[in-house]
Amino acid sequence: MCSVWLKAVTANAVPDELPILARSRQGLARLLTDDLAPLRTLSMALMGDPAMALRVLQQANVVPHRHFRADVVTLEDAAHMLGTQTLLRLESEAAVDERVLNAERLAPYRRSAGRAVLAALFAYDWAEIDHDRFPSEVSLAALLNNLGELFLLAHGDARISRYLELVEGCHVLPHEAEYVSLGESLEDLGHVLAVQWGLPEMVREAMRARNARHPRALCVMLATQIARYAFSAWRHPMQMDDLHLAGIVLELELPDLAQRINRVLDHFNRTAADYGLAPLKSLPIDDTGRPAVLPAMRQVVFGLAPRQDDYAAAMTALREGEPVDRESVFAILLRGLHRGLGLNRVVFAAYRAREDALVAEYLVGTDFEPSFNRFSLSRPDGGLFAGLLDAPSAVWLNDDNQAALAPRIPVPLLELIGVTRFFVMSLWVRGRVIGLVYADRRTESCHLDARSYQSFRELVGQAVRCLEHLAE
Repeated sequence: MCSVWLKAVTANAVPDELPILARSRQGLARLLTDDLAPLRTLSMALMGDPAMALRVLQQANVVPHRHFRADVVTLEDAAHMLGTQTLLRLESEAAVDERVLNAERLAPYRRSAGRAVLAALFAYDWAEIDHDRFPSEVSLAALLNNLGELFLLAHGDARISRYLELVEGCHVLPHEAEYVSLGESLEDLGHVLAVQWGLPEMVREAMRARNARHPRALCVMLATQIARYAFSAWRHPMQMDDLHLAGIVLELELPDLAQRINRVLDHFNRTAADYGLAPLKSLPIDDTGRPAVLPAMRQVVFGLAPRQDDYAAAMTALREGEPVDRESVFAILLRGLHRGLGLNRVVFAAYRAREDALVAEYLVGTDFEPSFNRFSLSRPDGGLFAGLLDAPSAVWLNDDNQAALAPRIPVPLLELIGVTRFFVMSLWVRGRVIGLVYADRRTESCHLDARSYQSFRELVGQAVRCLEHLAE
């Protein structure tokens, strides 16, 4: 369910809107005139500029070629397919950042590009640790993971400046900053562009929060997050959770992970000036060799404002049978709950009978929380949540029932969600449970209320009736 704004801003969008970096253009031009330059060296140079990498990849995937019957998914293959002359043409025809961006947009654009490159370097290193067959594919997905942010900076949308001010200056969580300043998800924007421009599946799917349960996509998400923390001088309040998760995924002890992160940072800092940056600080390490915990940034917490028009639009769309398939139903439902009721995080967890477990399938408001996006719960260990699968029912965990119900929430789940105030409701279609919808305001300082709970139940109930209609 794309908004009017999202449809309008992407309708005529082309990769050429992203200018290439002046410094990287100079280095790339020298390489392309050297007939002896190894393909690997050339691909790494392309990786140093998200806009140039985007052009090369997109061009390779729109040109028919008898040797490539599937997507071209690495820059090595793309460069090999297009050839030096085509690469020289793409480089020479591309707009350069310092010529097309004003001073207000130039520095943030370069900074965002630099953060993308650092994420790509982390992802490549970690994919090699994991013995991935195509680490370059994972690295490329990380390079383009913040495509929505780069596009808006290049496009000249003034709201992205406000978003970056909230995230980098006021340390607002990116989800809330998106809601307040953009009104839309950068993840959704990036995904729409990736699909529209024919980018490879790995690039597209690493932008979907629900794919955090897949190791390669999770590697991309974590690399993007760790790069963000490096750019905040390692003082972000969420960073230790993601460092621990990265250690688990890579099967590395935290001291080993810290050393690898700092080696990658040393490599990145050699070219930091290309992005208008001073060298980034190393991840601080304590006496045991583990990442040190620095005083965290003061974090501003937002309770999202309900938007009655969005809620009414979602109810009308579900009631009048607009959705044509299951995915559309959940897109409308989650948008209505997130924007219409101001619920920060909303998840539909599908019940999988074969595994006897709940697994996150659709999520909103969780783009920057890889751990949360891995939401899964075995029914035998589900406690309160398992009980909702026995009959159509809903629960609002609040002050009145906290003493009785909180002990029934599995401890690992409590650690994952971090709150003990939420809404949850099971969905039954044609007499069979298909999953449950969970929603919260991320922090208990932002209160839930009876009116929101009633509206939550009504919209979920309408979605169930819509799914019943589709099933018929």
